[in-house]
Amino acid sequence: MKAIRRPMFWYGLAMWLVSIVIASLLIQLGGLIMSDVPTAGKLVTQEEFVDTERLNAVETEIDALEASLRANQNDLEDARFRLDSRTLDYQNQRANFENWIKTRSATRSDAQNPEVIERVQAIELLKLEERKAQRVIEELQQTRTEQTRALQDLRAQRQDIRADAIAPYEQARNLEVLKVFALRLALTLPLLLISAWLILKKRGSSYWPVYRSFIIFSLFAFFVELVPYLPSYGGYVRYGVGIALALLVAHFAIKGMTRYLQNKKTEEQRPENEKRQLIEYETAVKKISGGICPSCDRQFGPKQPRGRDSQPEAHQDYCVHCGFCLFSRCSSCGTRENSFYKYCGACGVPSDNDALQATA
Repeated sequence: MKAIRRPMFWYGLAMWLVSIVIASLLIQLGGLIMSDVPTAGKLVTQEEFVDTERLNAVETEIDALEASLRANQNDLEDARFRLDSRTLDYQNQRANFENWIKTRSATRSDAQNPEVIERVQAIELLKLEERKAQRVIEELQQTRTEQTRALQDLRAQRQDIRADAIAPYEQARNLEVLKVFALRLALTLPLLLISAWLILKKRGSSYWPVYRSFIIFSLFAFFVELVPYLPSYGGYVRYGVGIALALLVAHFAIKGMTRYLQNKKTEEQRPENEKRQLIEYETAVKKISGGICPSCDRQFGPKQPRGRDSQPEAHQDYCVHCGFCLFSRCSSCGTRENSFYKYCGACGVPSDNDALQATA
């Protein structure tokens, strides 16, 4: 059976909504504050550590060589066109000459000897022009090869200049990340400490829903605003922080469980009337209905299925582990009932649990 009153249930749900709303507003406000934190949004760049004077000089030479290569390509294309033209003229002139020689051989006219010499000279002149055109292309190709090699050397120098900036950049980057992390830690750590204090000291306060919203906000700030900025020097810091947090959680969990068991052991040695004064009414009713002893938190009987308003076996009136009285009899009608009930569920008269508490 449910021991919590319906208004209490709706009140608790409404307070959770209030906690979430307040936490969301705090998160948005924290985001604005973090965005205005110095260096939070601007990190160093590798360009800041490059020797710009050397780089600009190399870039100027690269631009000039690339322009020269483009001009060389244009000249090379023009020279190849001229070579093709000279080769075609030579081939045509030579073909005409060979045909003319065949005609002359047929006629055997000595008067044509001067013309033979003239035609041979013309062919030789065309061949010379073709050779000059080839030589121009060879010179342009040689120049292009030299410029290409020079361009490769300059690009290698540019790469070396940028590579020289990597080491100081990485060092400055690590320092900047550490600085941002330290700044965020300085803002987040007080929130975590306050939250821990609220959990330890204000858990049962009437303003706990408000404190709970602050705790949600601080956890969000830790996991979203701080953890992603953990420095990572090869993963050592991240793994180290993770191990430290895990050990810390394990330490407090073990200490808490040890303290809890010790307190339970001490409580079991107290008189039953003192135990009853320390147990909240609604908690006791709920636990007994679920087959759990409210004194030692052990299972004293089988847990009943949901939806059934039944009780454990009739003969289990006391906890088999600590002897705590779980069920009593109504002095008016004799009905067996939860020992924490204030009124008998069968006849409605006040129960004798107060007397049981006083005389236990």
